[in-house]
Amino acid sequence: MTEDDKKALEGLFVNSQAFLPPRFFYNSLGGLLFEAITRLEEYTPTKDELSIFQNRIREIKKILPSDICLIDLGAGNCSKAEKILPEVCPEVFLAVDLPSKFFRNSVTRLKNSLRNQKIYALEKDFTSGLFLSEIARIVGDAIYHLDKVLFFPGSTIGNYSPIDAKNFLMSIDHDSIIIGVDLIKPEREMISAYDDSLGVTAAFNKNALLHANALLGTDFEVGNWSHKAIYNSSKSRIEMHLVAKSTHPVSSPFGKRVFSKGESIHTENSHKYSLESFKNLLLGSGYVDIYDFLHPSNRYGVFVAKRNKQS
Repeated sequence: MTEDDKKALEGLFVNSQAFLPPRFFYNSLGGLLFEAITRLEEYTPTKDELSIFQNRIREIKKILPSDICLIDLGAGNCSKAEKILPEVCPEVFLAVDLPSKFFRNSVTRLKNSLRNQKIYALEKDFTSGLFLSEIARIVGDAIYHLDKVLFFPGSTIGNYSPIDAKNFLMSIDHDSIIIGVDLIKPEREMISAYDDSLGVTAAFNKNALLHANALLGTDFEVGNWSHKAIYNSSKSRIEMHLVAKSTHPVSSPFGKRVFSKGESIHTENSHKYSLESFKNLLLGSGYVDIYDFLHPSNRYGVFVAKRNKQS
């Protein structure tokens, strides 16, 4: 059991508000469920982001250095990278994501689709940081002569609090970034994106308990939990919870906890930003030369920025 797994158990069995890290969403089943979520009518970030890349990628390309290694954090099914790689034309592409058969199959498919592109994969929980030495072990010494551009789409940055987002961005060795951000919109619209009418997001949320059972040795009864999404306006974020339908004792190597009816496990935060607040986050994280590319609806933005070498 890893230190991260021990921390996850502590979050479930010690914290007064139980918490399960979002990484537990992403086993092979979770990857498929999230892919389905991105196709839902209620979930607009993926469609908005794709539209921006389709219409503005050549402008984005002009901002980037000429010789780059594009590092895709949370690559998943690699579909976003597949759409921009022919235009961006990096010397090297590195896909990074948690270990899973789904991710490995996605990288293999991408290699078969883009045979002239140098493509590598790193199976890693990048939330703990990503260092140049780790990248070099995968792609070779060529990395030392290339500008490292992070590709961080999908508003994954929203899973971090603003302070944690800043610390995370500063923990990754890179020179520039392409990052997608879900912007503040009407509350009903934001909640429906995380509580769809088909129940796909509910299944995605509950699957985290199945993954926890497999990795942590817990014995959650998934059918005893219901999905809930709320908007916390004071923190400008959507929160996802799993709520116990009845009293539910759960055991693990860490000990035992009895969840009362109505008690919740907090599984995800998705922070939403205004244009100004996200630019301020980038500035505070050591970026300069910030460019924004907004969807016509102003629901979503892609930002390109350069790291200040002195930060």
